This record gives sequence, structure tokens and C-alpha cells, in this order.
Amino acid sequence: MTEVDESGPRGRLLLVTAARAPARAALASAVTTRLERAVLVDGAALEHALTAGAPGGWGEPPTSEQLRLRLLRWSAALAVAETYQLEGFDAVVAEDALGDRLEDFLDLVEPEPVHVVVVREDADPSTPHWGLWVDLADSTGSTERAADDVVARLDDALVLTAETD
Repeated sequence: MTEVDESGPRGRLLLVTAARAPARAALASAVTTRLERAVLVDGAALEHALTAGAPGGWGEPPTSEQLRLRLLRWSAALAVAETYQLEGFDAVVAEDALGDRLEDFLDLVEPEPVHVVVVREDADPSTPHWGLWVDLADSTGSTERAADDVVARLDDALVLTAETD
């Protein structure tokens, strides 16, 4: 008897990042509802689920314990995302990954391509200008319109994390 693979193609991975957690969560949620088959993975929710050892806010520079917990949070978010991607769902990860943290986050994902969406308002100026940058604060922009724009322009958000020969 031959087994049939009915899982279909792997889902896409999207990262929505912003300086303000409410903006990040709202845009990620709105994007998720516009995709045919998708799951929202909220890094902040994973951190809030942590009952012991959670930081009482992030210091600058972060302590080694805070960095360890950030890595744990990101790894958990990506593990959840991959579980759903393997079943054909697009995974939208809402995560704090601005500045040099964007490259650190993408290093964890390599070699998978990621659709990176950065909310421009209050973004760390050292954030690499990769993916799709969106405005939520302009007079014509709203979270709903921005989500429509993100879904329409997903190809512009694509960041390849592996070098190609």
C-alpha cells in the first residue's frame, strides 16, 4: 500500500516587528485574518506564559539572563510557527526584533525565507532596511489598511536568509 502525502506545501513564515507591542500585535493579527490559512504566534504572549525568571523589563544593554530568555522566547515562537507551517499554515510571528536583533532573529530562521514586515514608527534607526516597511501613523494609514497592503505586497517583504550560489 502506498502512503499519500496530503499535507500539501509548507506554509510561509512572516515576521511582524514594531517598537510598540500593541502596534505589532494588532498588525500581525490583522494580517493573519487576511491569509487563507494562517496562525498568529505572539512572542509577547509566550513571554507572559513564563512563570519564573521572567525579566521585569528589558535593560539596555540587556543582561545575559535577559538575552537567554529572549533567545528562548524566539526559539519557542519559531517552533510553534514551524509546527503549523509543516501542516500548510502560514505562520505570522509578532516579535520584538528591531535594530541588530532583526539579524539575530533571522539567523535563527536560516535557511528559510521570511516575509519581514517592519512598522516604521519609532523603529530603531539601526534596523536593517530589509523586507517591507509600513506606516501606521500617517493620515491615510490604519492597521486594517496596512494589513491589506502587507498581504498585497508579500513578495516585497521576502527576505532570503540563506546565501545562494
